[in-house]
Amino acid sequence: MLVKICGVSREEDAIKAIKHGADAIGFVMGGLVLPLEVEPQAQTVREIIKKFPKGVDSFLVTHLTNIKDILALSDYIDSTGIQISEDLPLSELKKIRGLTSKKIIKTVVVKDEPSSIKKLKQVEPYCDYILLDTRHGGYTGGTGVTNDWNLCSKMVEIAKKPVYLAGGLAPENLSDALEQVKPQGADVSTGVGTYSKDYPRKDKKDEKKIKRFIEVAKNESKI
Repeated sequence: MLVKICGVSREEDAIKAIKHGADAIGFVMGGLVLPLEVEPQAQTVREIIKKFPKGVDSFLVTHLTNIKDILALSDYIDSTGIQISEDLPLSELKKIRGLTSKKIIKTVVVKDEPSSIKKLKQVEPYCDYILLDTRHGGYTGGTGVTNDWNLCSKMVEIAKKPVYLAGGLAPENLSDALEQVKPQGADVSTGVGTYSKDYPRKDKKDEKKIKRFIEVAKNESKI
């Protein structure tokens, strides 16, 4: 079971997640981000990624839509992958696939069965992974809103590429989600976050939650 910890901007959170077994770290940069979520500076992320051990992927998670901007930002921070959150025209997605050898995750918003399955099949040829997420309040990803697990299960069954399940996952509900959906990966951001009056932003992570989330994911995949 692949585990991706997303919405990271602090070096200590990235290193702790890797220590506990995370396979990938996602950095949200560029485009629409949620209120109180501060986009990490490219220079900072670049230095964090330099410290990653071999075998741990780093993903630029972006809502940018311009191909040159997406590739330039990914190249600058030297991420091993790109997560494209917006619904780019298929012709643009195809161009990105042809212009980079980096791993590509394409977010597919889970809405209703016909449209969601259609979208999955359309984008699948141009990415390495599919990520199933929710759209809420005008935002895709990082909303903390639980996905439609029944529909997600159907999408995983028909997918030809590995699928990450996202959307409202947390250590408390992860086991049930994985049992029902049976994805190849689990992605979490707000579900392992921590907030306080002194730190109201959305990018600070709770190490205990990260550890538990990864434990559940890895143990579930062994059953």
